[in-house]
Amino acid sequence: MVITDNFKALILGIIGVLLLLSVCVSVDYADPIITTENNSQMNTTNCTLISGVHYDDMIVNRSNKHIENYNVVVEKPKYSTIGMWAKPSCGCNYRYTWHYRTFINYCPNCHHYGTLRKNPKGVPEREYTCARCSSDFCGCCGKEKYSYSRVYLRRP
Repeated sequence: MVITDNFKALILGIIGVLLLLSVCVSVDYADPIITTENNSQMNTTNCTLISGVHYDDMIVNRSNKHIENYNVVVEKPKYSTIGMWAKPSCGCNYRYTWHYRTFINYCPNCHHYGTLRKNPKGVPEREYTCARCSSDFCGCCGKEKYSYSRVYLRRP
């Protein structure tokens, strides 16, 4: 079997791509910031992992597995919330009384965080309005106020 120069170049190219891929994967796994189930991020550089829980500034006695100092790392969500008292204004099946509702401050129509405003138009039932795209949402259930729309605000 005669190995040609093209075959050698192909094999060297495949080996080079595999090496680059392994370097990229190892760098990706070396990142100390992890993303949790609720899409919040946590820096685990100075943490110790025991039974799936990240502990901060851990002093562990290796002989009897005794934990001497355990400060659990608190996860903070990366999204803000917005809440207010409102009455139903979209025809939803809630009673027409005041309800306190909290939603993630995110507009599902224009896909931007931090753009919802509390009742800027002065509606008696109170509503959320996006400052960027002017979408109106019921302050009670979070549904967009067009009858044909199926868009809702997200609950935390």
